[in-house]
Amino acid sequence: MADWYFTDVYIIYYVRMLNRIAYRLLLTVFLFIPVAGIAQYQEDTILQERNIFEKFGSMPSELNEPAPDHNAPYEYLSREASIEFDETDRGIVAYIHYLNRIKVYSDDPIDQAEAALVGIPYYASENIERVTNLEGITWNENGQFYRLNTENTRNAELNSRYRLIEFEMPEVDAGAVLEYKYTLERRYIEELPDFYMSDRVPVREATLFMKNPDFLRYDVVEQNVDFELSYQEFEVDTSSIPFVFTYERPDPVNVEVWSAEDIPAIDATSFISSIDDVRAKLKFQISEFGLPRQPLDNSWELIAAQLRRNSNPYDTVEENSTLIVNILERFEDVQNQTEMQDSIFQYVNSSMQFNGVNRVYAEGELDHVTEGAPANQAEINTLLLGLLREAGIDAYPLYISGRELGRINRSFPSLFQFNQMLIYSEIDDVNYVMDASYAHSLPNLIPVNSFNNQGFLLREDDFEWIEIDPRKSVFNLRVGIEGDLNLNGTLSGTIRAETKGYPSREIRRSLAGAESEGDIIKKIFLDIYPEAELSNAEITVDEVNPDNISIQAGFEIPEYAVSFTEGLEYKPVIVGYLYQNPFEATNRRVPITLDAPEQLFVNYSINLPDGSETEALQGRQITELPGAALREEYNISDGRLTYSFGVNIERKQFSSDDYSQLRRIYERWVELSDEVWFIETDR
Repeated sequence: MADWYFTDVYIIYYVRMLNRIAYRLLLTVFLFIPVAGIAQYQEDTILQERNIFEKFGSMPSELNEPAPDHNAPYEYLSREASIEFDETDRGIVAYIHYLNRIKVYSDDPIDQAEAALVGIPYYASENIERVTNLEGITWNENGQFYRLNTENTRNAELNSRYRLIEFEMPEVDAGAVLEYKYTLERRYIEELPDFYMSDRVPVREATLFMKNPDFLRYDVVEQNVDFELSYQEFEVDTSSIPFVFTYERPDPVNVEVWSAEDIPAIDATSFISSIDDVRAKLKFQISEFGLPRQPLDNSWELIAAQLRRNSNPYDTVEENSTLIVNILERFEDVQNQTEMQDSIFQYVNSSMQFNGVNRVYAEGELDHVTEGAPANQAEINTLLLGLLREAGIDAYPLYISGRELGRINRSFPSLFQFNQMLIYSEIDDVNYVMDASYAHSLPNLIPVNSFNNQGFLLREDDFEWIEIDPRKSVFNLRVGIEGDLNLNGTLSGTIRAETKGYPSREIRRSLAGAESEGDIIKKIFLDIYPEAELSNAEITVDEVNPDNISIQAGFEIPEYAVSFTEGLEYKPVIVGYLYQNPFEATNRRVPITLDAPEQLFVNYSINLPDGSETEALQGRQITELPGAALREEYNISDGRLTYSFGVNIERKQFSSDDYSQLRRIYERWVELSDEVWFIETDR
């Protein structure tokens, strides 16, 4: 993070220095006795509780408690944090002290390992944060304790901004209580790290203390708090100076306290966009600064202004104008804007080498992108932005939050909510979202991790929130099979298919990797039939629209049907099978987020063996809810099986109320995949 992030705070900080008042008069002498008594009480109860590290290292009273009334393998006895500030030679620094205590109930080694593994993320870029005072103790039921050897911690890079301190608590067993503490020193105070109250397991108690200096206040935003949260604010008098108006006395200490008890485990099940989207937490953003305190503007207008002032992508494009003009000369014969965009995108996408790092802005020269040198996402997409705009296409940077970071909270304006930069364009009233760092991609085909809800579109003079809905970012597959089932159980025939979206992209990647067409087709459609053989395999990529791919091959699957004396037992679903329902058979409290819309349509026409006998059957069934449906239809007559089914999920977001219906669609899909039919033969 660049130094410009601190500019607004320091301007007001200097105002504070200019407005410091040397003496303050106290005129309410008659309140001396009762106020002193209250101050002493508050100091004993509030300030003492705020020193959370004093609780560390004492034998936990919970060691011999009976088992709780939940089935979680472990739980947090407490999650506590205390925030205070200090003026240093590095500026104002926030010190956030953390104390966590966990009790383990399970004797399963996997559960114990999960409870013992601790990860502490911190913002390492530009030395914004550092971790100190790390200690840990494991208490066993007999009172014996084991200290964490901090030399065994691991420090790993999470991404371009964050690192992770990871360690395992020692000697963990059923009944043990684990406690660890650390301090996070943060020199960027416009925002503070989120305080998480809930976790994957229950939390008995979560408490946060904030000691505010007289020159600083924060706005606090609650997120996913669906339980009772207590808030109290105290003005604590810590002075020992008598209440005599001729003496100068320091201002009372302002302490804010948030606390909650019996917080249920979060519903961290499958199909959530990010665990960060469902965890209960508090977010802190500076709201007042200086002496006297002045309100600060926190708005998305301010965020847009900061981007233009300090990391303006349009300035970076201008700085690389010579490179951009020279590259664009190779497309001077292309007249249609859509074709121009496709050509420019394909050039950047095929030239670049993505280094795996997502960034919000690019700096410096962009020559290395087209030279095939490693480049980050922002560098690659900034070059794409410049080429599109130079070609006369309305294109703009689109700042997003990747799914691993969680959805953007629009009530909390913050640059920290962005971790990726995509490109948005408009041609003839058609919108496109692009990521040229996504290899073998196309306009409107973006990574699943980038397919989140909204993006922040930055124009030269304004901004706009954009719903991210790239039309090619789908799982689309249509399959047709014509075949013959022989008496010996062999199924042979022809498979034809058309695909778009993510499957199409995977095929293009495989072709570029010199994988044979037969191996690609077998991997997609017949991976559970190791004995299957293909002939005349052919994959055709549409030259005009590479997203459209056609597939054709002859196939033979020995022993597809199991032969018995009375006949053959076979599965009617040859491809498109699903053998495990990805949705758990439980209630759900959080929304469902799929990776992308999904369309799978399969049609079979199979000639049954001569001399076989089967009852004439015909049927149709639909399982559906708004935005999703499974349709199946079958007909057995005149020695021929005609079968079709289709799964059409048109959207990726569903409410928790839709869970049971959506699960039923996948449940029926599994039933079809497991279904076995039988035909009698006259042999």
